Amino acid sequence: MSINTELLNLQKKTVLTLILIILFMKYFFENSYSRSVTEANDLRININTASLEDLKKIPYIGEKTGEKIIKLREETGHFSSIEQLKNIRNYKKFKNYIKVE
Repeated sequence: MSINTELLNLQKKTVLTLILIILFMKYFFENSYSRSVTEANDLRININTASLEDLKKIPYIGEKTGEKIIKLREETGHFSSIEQLKNIRNYKKFKNYIKVE
């Protein structure tokens, strides 16, 4: 029985290459997912510090809704949760664009 060493070496290199590709892909996708979540959080507007102009940049928030948010903020002092806005029109549509810090 003769072993073809060239073929065996080629198979070892192929297996090692595949392992490296898998490890690279795992690292890349794990880091890109966590980075995209962080970037998405950074894009949300803090409703405790936002001006009317900032609020109007948020989808589904116009002049009147922005004024209501600011009035409610002035009445309560500050928001501790975005759910304090749940009675405002279109809350379910704009809640993913805001945050409380």
